[in-house]
Amino acid sequence: MTQTALPTQVSSSYERQVIINIDDLGLSDPVNEAVIALGTLGKVGSTSYMAGGTISESQIRSLACLQLQVGLHLDFTGIYPSTLTQSLSSVLLASYLRRLDKPAVTALIHQQLEGFENTFNQRPVFIDGHQHVHQFPVIRTCLADVLQARYGETTATNQATIHMAARVTTPLVNDLKSWIIYLLGGPAWQQLCRQHQMPTNGRFGGAYDFDANQDKLAKLWESWFAKCPLIDTNAATSNQQQSPTLIMCHPALPNNNWEDEIKAAREQEYAWLMSDTFAALCQKYQVVPVGWLG
Repeated sequence: MTQTALPTQVSSSYERQVIINIDDLGLSDPVNEAVIALGTLGKVGSTSYMAGGTISESQIRSLACLQLQVGLHLDFTGIYPSTLTQSLSSVLLASYLRRLDKPAVTALIHQQLEGFENTFNQRPVFIDGHQHVHQFPVIRTCLADVLQARYGETTATNQATIHMAARVTTPLVNDLKSWIIYLLGGPAWQQLCRQHQMPTNGRFGGAYDFDANQDKLAKLWESWFAKCPLIDTNAATSNQQQSPTLIMCHPALPNNNWEDEIKAAREQEYAWLMSDTFAALCQKYQVVPVGWLG
């Protein structure tokens, strides 16, 4: 398979600015190496790290050299070692019934942020959540409080400001899974981000059933790119400040030495993102991969 880098320029002043983010950094070495390979070719701009995962010093150096922006993938349902780490359905039920213990949730968020800082020697550039737990009731308010305490300030007019970006899940396309994700706390989390002046992405795409071949992935990504707004980079400042669209993905290099529920989908995604067809689609829709903070 030819591994073609994305074009660095488009032919007009119009472009679609897209944060292509790889979730689950740290989950496995094949995931980590996929991030580095795709970053080397300029196909992704950011990745979110699971604080319970593993990543080597050489991989961290590679991410830094590529200037990939790394955020925290807050984890209550995956691999982080905690008594609060449970199945998605259990965490979702407990959060909506307000049965999650706030001090325990707050402590777990602090632990994961400290784990990130100790691993990367810097704060996360942005925050999102494994299976979108960052926007669930109880978790979202604890998260906003923790971020304000660790990274925020209060202005002279008593306005809270958090110096970190955040993922929001406003649907990019009108499909059932995207709306389910959004309605499980998206509007309330978005309001918290506004209250704390946290920069966010605009629309959110990348949700599907993880059952896809290359043809289906091509159709999905074309539908996502087609919905991303075109921005005239020569226009007024107000247009230039439009928040970029975020498309999440979950690629991993093919490797038989690990297992995961969506391993086959991860390998299909990696093949797709590495393909000439993907590069041509980016060129067709004038997609420019960007980071969270410029």
